[in-house]
Amino acid sequence: MTILCRPGDSGPVRASPILLVLGLFGTGCDDDESGVGGGTTGTGTDQATGSSPTGSGPSTTTTGSGSSSSTGGPLPPDPCIAAGTCPPGEWINVTPAEMDPSVLAPTPNAFGPGSIVGDPARPNEMYVAGSSAGLWKTEDYGNTWFLVNHTLPDIPRGVLIAVAGTTPATIWIAGHLVVYKSVDAGQTFSEIPVDVDLYSLRIDPYDNDHLVSGLHEADGLAESTDGGATWSLVGGAGFPAGGVSWYPFFIDTGDAATTRDRWIAIPQNGGGAVLTTDGGATWAAPPGLAGLTHGHGNCQIHQTGDTLFVAGTDGPSGNGVYRSTDLGDTWSLADAGNAPQAIVWGTPNNVYSMWAWACSKCDLGTNFQSSPLPGTSWAPTTHTDQLQIGPNSLVVTSDGTHQIFVGLMWSQGLWRYIEP
Repeated sequence: MTILCRPGDSGPVRASPILLVLGLFGTGCDDDESGVGGGTTGTGTDQATGSSPTGSGPSTTTTGSGSSSSTGGPLPPDPCIAAGTCPPGEWINVTPAEMDPSVLAPTPNAFGPGSIVGDPARPNEMYVAGSSAGLWKTEDYGNTWFLVNHTLPDIPRGVLIAVAGTTPATIWIAGHLVVYKSVDAGQTFSEIPVDVDLYSLRIDPYDNDHLVSGLHEADGLAESTDGGATWSLVGGAGFPAGGVSWYPFFIDTGDAATTRDRWIAIPQNGGGAVLTTDGGATWAAPPGLAGLTHGHGNCQIHQTGDTLFVAGTDGPSGNGVYRSTDLGDTWSLADAGNAPQAIVWGTPNNVYSMWAWACSKCDLGTNFQSSPLPGTSWAPTTHTDQLQIGPNSLVVTSDGTHQIFVGLMWSQGLWRYIEP
């Protein structure tokens, strides 16, 4: 097990392109480093109490003064909204100049800086990782970003990062035959060897030790029930052959026991979307969704109550957004099906979708569209012509008053949008 530390610094690295990497086997960091020790596995964190995961990580996070409380304290204001400088309904590029891989690495990667995920306990905080640009963080709803850790490698793009709202945050990042895990909000990482390349990390909403993922350019799923320490392949009866780079998603039933076992999984290239209600022991293609696949490199669903939205190509009624009102048991095409879609997200009032594809510096269009809930009246939504592709992944958050979207638009970087 290797601990990746940043010597002589106990706080985040802000826009520094140079860091040192120490390989320390079975030990912690130096005495002046606020890193983790040898233990890396844990039992998750009770978000209500903010207790630390099992292991030797610190009990408080080293974030800036703008962080909100994971125990329900007041949210900090969004500085751009407070200043009146963020026009609602407009996509704004918020990519920091230092995040450009050409600044931070000898060989730029034109597929962008990785994937983005929010901290479920701190709505103002998000992370980006998965490229040679390193691990980045925002504490002000995506307005500004700083470099946390530059010891992580460039890896194939999927949704390669997952964050649990522990205190400090627990972070998993998938690499080549390895999972990097941090229990101190990304300051240090331990390496967990795995036999496959994970691709699309997701956390059980009721159990931070329970994760699932598809495999990069391979058929099948993997599951961990011990916080990522060990992984086992999943693919029971009825799991279709022919798909690769699967995206699994937990479906929240409102009950921890049934949510644990209810997943929908969507492949690339072949097979088709399938549902399990027994943790992967058996699978079936739900009526109205058979054959649906996701675009190369990206997939995201949206759930509101018992209603689910997914998007993709080659569904039984064509391309576009599909909707279920019974937790995924049955589906129907929700939009007109005139254009392919990849990412779906929503707010208390509306649901949105965009098209994207893992593509280097491509102008594919976004097919940006939206519908008021219940999600049956879709129409095109305007956006700047400068936005030429949709997101690899997107975070929806709120400052308590406004709904805020931050999307990682492949090689176009990070873009931010405030719901009108």
